[in-house]
Amino acid sequence: MEFLVALLALSFLSTTEALPLGEGNVSQNRTINWHPCPDVEAEVFEALGVPIPLPFDCASLPVPLDYTDPESGTLDLALIRLNATQEPVLGSVLWNPGGPGGTGVENLAVQSEELIEVLGGQYNVVSWDPRGTGKTIPFDCGLAETAAVQRRDADSLLRTNLTERFLNGGWDDAESYAEACYSTMNATGELIGTAFVARDMVEIIDALGEDGLLRYWGLSYGTQLGSTFAAMFPERVERMLLDANTNPHDYVVGHWGNYLVDADKTLLAFLEECAKAKDRCALAQYTGLTTAADLLEMLNAGLEPLLQNATSGHEEGWLAYLLVKQYLYNRLYWPRLWPRLAETITGFLNGSLTDLALPTQAPTREPYNLGVDSINGIRCSDALWRASSPEEILDQVEYQATVSESFSDVGYDFTWSCAAWKMEAKEQYTGNFSVKTKFPILLVNGAFDVAIPLVSAFNASAGFEDSVVLIHGGYGHGLTAHPSLCTARAVQAYFKDGVLPEPGTTCEPDVEVWDLPEYSTE
Repeated sequence: MEFLVALLALSFLSTTEALPLGEGNVSQNRTINWHPCPDVEAEVFEALGVPIPLPFDCASLPVPLDYTDPESGTLDLALIRLNATQEPVLGSVLWNPGGPGGTGVENLAVQSEELIEVLGGQYNVVSWDPRGTGKTIPFDCGLAETAAVQRRDADSLLRTNLTERFLNGGWDDAESYAEACYSTMNATGELIGTAFVARDMVEIIDALGEDGLLRYWGLSYGTQLGSTFAAMFPERVERMLLDANTNPHDYVVGHWGNYLVDADKTLLAFLEECAKAKDRCALAQYTGLTTAADLLEMLNAGLEPLLQNATSGHEEGWLAYLLVKQYLYNRLYWPRLWPRLAETITGFLNGSLTDLALPTQAPTREPYNLGVDSINGIRCSDALWRASSPEEILDQVEYQATVSESFSDVGYDFTWSCAAWKMEAKEQYTGNFSVKTKFPILLVNGAFDVAIPLVSAFNASAGFEDSVVLIHGGYGHGLTAHPSLCTARAVQAYFKDGVLPEPGTTCEPDVEVWDLPEYSTE
């Protein structure tokens, strides 16, 4: 159980074919000059208020600014490396934390211990700030109100009418936001797409000076990046772990039509675990209820007044309603937070929104995390979905409203901005995702992930010859959200020995939800 104890201690596409591999490859015959990075450690960990767990090295790597224009100059990628803790060192694994918009420098620093543990300690873990994030062409639309605008994306369990909201201000908001981003970022907004980031990965693995092959772990959007790399450069894939998988076809189209398919059953799983925990769950203790259905009914009763205020046209009522719903959705990502979520819901049912901290202004964005602008800048420039009027996408919006009974509004507003987007990535990968990679891909997915349905992993796997889907039986987003020794051992066997699990394998977590050690996301 030594591994489990250690793991639980921290947690937290133009429509052309790919360009020739070597074109514009400025890092050929170059090496990366690593050096200690105390500035990163101080900036990240002081901001987070947590101790530095492990030492890191940092570097900068010049890559082509624009792979379609050899005269465009270069761009410096910010890199970070966590060194292996055991001998012999077997090479480097590139890691992407997802988003899109996640900064690899910050996230690797924060999640270093669990990544080293899952990989078995014999790999260096290398990450970077992908284009549009952190210090690599940061994408910032310059609007103080951006966060507030984009937070208008929550439905309640009592369903507001998504289509009415789209037609009565939603599309106008999307157009305004897209125009503001274009006005601010049009000079570089075409240079941050996923296909260019995949090419940056080629530059990185060449400059590492190992064998020129990719070993990779991508989480969430990181699976889209991995799938794109595999489709563009299948002969470079030595190992690829895709963790919490997007449907690559949905992502390219841009409306993300099915990503909330498992959201409702994840909510019910939370309520079922609460009922099972009995008095250990504050919500069950407060209500005295013993079934998930009864707890859901009680929660809906508490939401009813907020729903009425939200639909009456009062901005304050809308924000309170939104706050509760979005807080609930976001905490479902992490089962370690479910006990605290139950406590917060109990306070809400008692008439208090204090623990949800209703903001009075847009949050400050740190240098390493520009937030929603980065997310939209990347995924909207990748997306093919475009419209000049709301009527053109009304059918899709009506479909979005049906995907999740409780959460359709939480995640679909952003797609409207993508439909109105005025920038396209210089290279949009629109080829298929049906290839034979040098070595088969391992995909890991849970069945209770509020943001990534299990079916997406099978959709992605269908195109990658000989790939295998490992079902992670726990709750939450990604394999470290609800740890399993079985899953970790399968990952280690894959990276070290090239052993894939048998198709249909399911790994169960080792600890019940209410026994997981909590961590803070503040």
